Amino acid sequence: MKKKIAIIGTGFSGTTIADLLSKDLNNSITLFESNSHPGGGCWTKYYGGHPYTLGPRIFYTPKSQTFEYLDSKVKIRQYITRSLSYVEADDNFYSYPLQWKDIERMPDRVKVKGELDSLNPKDISIENFESYWLSAIGPTMYEKFVNNYSKKMWSIKSNKELSANFEWINKGTPIRDGDERLFGEQLTGYPYNIDGYNSFFSNILKDKEVYYSTKVIHIDRDKLELTFDKNGEQGKFSADLIINTGHTDEVFNFEHGELAYSGRQLIKVVLPSEYAFDKDYEWVHYSGEEEYTRIVDFKKVTQHKSPNCLLTIEIPADVNRLYPKQIESELTKYDNYRNDFPKNYFCLGRLGNFKYTGICDAIDQAHDLFSDLK
Repeated sequence: MKKKIAIIGTGFSGTTIADLLSKDLNNSITLFESNSHPGGGCWTKYYGGHPYTLGPRIFYTPKSQTFEYLDSKVKIRQYITRSLSYVEADDNFYSYPLQWKDIERMPDRVKVKGELDSLNPKDISIENFESYWLSAIGPTMYEKFVNNYSKKMWSIKSNKELSANFEWINKGTPIRDGDERLFGEQLTGYPYNIDGYNSFFSNILKDKEVYYSTKVIHIDRDKLELTFDKNGEQGKFSADLIINTGHTDEVFNFEHGELAYSGRQLIKVVLPSEYAFDKDYEWVHYSGEEEYTRIVDFKKVTQHKSPNCLLTIEIPADVNRLYPKQIESELTKYDNYRNDFPKNYFCLGRLGNFKYTGICDAIDQAHDLFSDLK
């Protein structure tokens, strides 16, 4: 008898685990996707003929096998990412990640240097996000680059709310010396295809049973049965194995409380110039009182051919649930859900695991789960 497997979500983690599990012909796989298309925020859409995604989805990984897996599904070109931060108080653009050489261009460089000289690497604090950055770069640099940006990014009132234990906090190298590549020595790239990663999702899922525009609204722990809603009509699906890459709290009726996420609104602007940014920079972070966090010159990412260019402006907004807030109380809340997970139920991806992770992590998690299930 075939094993019935239900996968919730068709982003990178859901699509990858479907691809791997389908190699066993004894598996019967059904996927449920709340959107009308797969891929989540990595699905390429178009505005005025210009391709874009919800944020620039550059692929990066330290693992050659992860790169090779993705490249075998959609050909990846090498892509070196460089970005800037605009500091309104200085009316200047600086490299991000932070660079020692930029300190010389700061109007208050004497003060900044004094604060940095007074810091002791042995005194780095991991009590919370704010204490880490203050102990790593001092109060002036913290105000320039971190304080307002992070509060905007996560829609929080204080950076003390955030945990200092998540990996992207850049521990050990808060200020770099010369290497302006955003992802350093990691393998980085973006698809050759103008539609980005779309063929990764469509090719893997073309022979799979996928219910689009279908939202899973409940999972019965005892029966391992999910309830879904499609166009206002509800149905049920019983499975031997459930893999959820969507929001954990929703399918369990928010019984431990609603998990906190930060959302995004994306404003698209086409300009009558080939590029908006000169030199080799793709996007700019805005770390001041501006309501937006990032502006992306998307043609530099996609290499779309046009006499015009597309800018996307990202504004934190309570319109969707995209970025899991890495707050200790929220992480504890998620642990409460995890402790109640039924047998043969697993979570993957940023939403499922309530962690701020990227494409490479989603692929790696799917491969790890596949190995565990063998």
